[in-house]
Amino acid sequence: MQVKYGWLLATAILVQTLCAQTSLLIDTRHSTPADFNYLLQPNHAIATNDTIHEWITDLAEPALLDSMIEKRKQHHKVFLVGWMIHAFGGYNWRAIDMQKQKFVGTVVRNSKSSTEEYTEYDINFDLNFHLKKYLDKIFYAYDLQKKIGRQDIRKSHHRNYDSIPFVRDTSLIDIRNYRLHCELTPPRAFRPQLNYLFYPTLPETKSLAQHPNFETNHPTMGFYGTYCLDCNHSCHPELHPYEWVWWLKANKNDFSNTKTWLIGLMHESSNRMKNWSQNPMAGSIKIPFAFKCDNEAGTSFVIKAEHLVFDRFVESNSSLLPITETSYSAKEDRSFTVNGFEHIIIEVNFSTALTTESLRYAFSHINYDEQNQVLSGYFRLAMSVENLYTARVTFETKE
Repeated sequence: MQVKYGWLLATAILVQTLCAQTSLLIDTRHSTPADFNYLLQPNHAIATNDTIHEWITDLAEPALLDSMIEKRKQHHKVFLVGWMIHAFGGYNWRAIDMQKQKFVGTVVRNSKSSTEEYTEYDINFDLNFHLKKYLDKIFYAYDLQKKIGRQDIRKSHHRNYDSIPFVRDTSLIDIRNYRLHCELTPPRAFRPQLNYLFYPTLPETKSLAQHPNFETNHPTMGFYGTYCLDCNHSCHPELHPYEWVWWLKANKNDFSNTKTWLIGLMHESSNRMKNWSQNPMAGSIKIPFAFKCDNEAGTSFVIKAEHLVFDRFVESNSSLLPITETSYSAKEDRSFTVNGFEHIIIEVNFSTALTTESLRYAFSHINYDEQNQVLSGYFRLAMSVENLYTARVTFETKE
């Protein structure tokens, strides 16, 4: 009798496990794209090559529901003073493009406000670019700055528009002369949590190298937001505000193949740019992955999503999130078998079960490279929140 019940229990567990698994369809069976192949390298190899690191980071694809802006200019909102200096003095921010833009580069400088001034408390990153497409975009911004010819009110910050970066020999470019200033004021109530769990926001955190999500002062990072000229000064180029920020954590002392991504969707919370950053925030990001796998022996992978700092999910906006047959609410752990390769299993685990339909995930662009036995594609997160959502997403082979 005990044997009979034991057999029934084992059968029930097996059926339950099989029912919990969903078959993941393969979209293509091509050779692994070159940039995805870089994801197979150990982290220390990626960290020692900024160009490769930027190629990998550039694979991520952020999106916002309000990716288009409707007002070309924004200005300070300090009583009537902000409007007056905008209207009569030309002190404002001027959009370079009416569609929000993506930039990926290597951080050469980061800074943050020590105190809040009016409603401004900026978390800033300055980028240099190894990828030509982003260098071309920054060249265009410097050309616009030269055309306007504005000088900062401070003489020490005056620019010589007849020198680099405004005059350049395109066959001999020193990328250190071309940088983009990325700026955001995160929501005030969440800054302490962001400082410990996501990125430095408080004065006592002196460097990125001291933060566990970076461990280097010069990480490669991606930003998405409004590309503009800051004509409150000399009309220098900015991404202001950035609303998506992401990076692949990699440093020279990390010899593992586990890939850890940090992602953040945030509302600009000063009152300066109400037309360029509107909440609730509805957006998505595709995070690239590549796994070396062995179908005959069987291989299991784990995608772990850790919710870090997040605001109230906006259920009324759930209809803004795409719903497809491969989209699932982030309420519970799931296992996926790869269609035609039942011994390849992908587990998706969330650190906390969130009972909301306003956070979803899906897979896309799944490619199986049969010759090299590499499975690659995108893990996509989509959410609708009042002010922010941040997470750590880890891809690893299960031992």
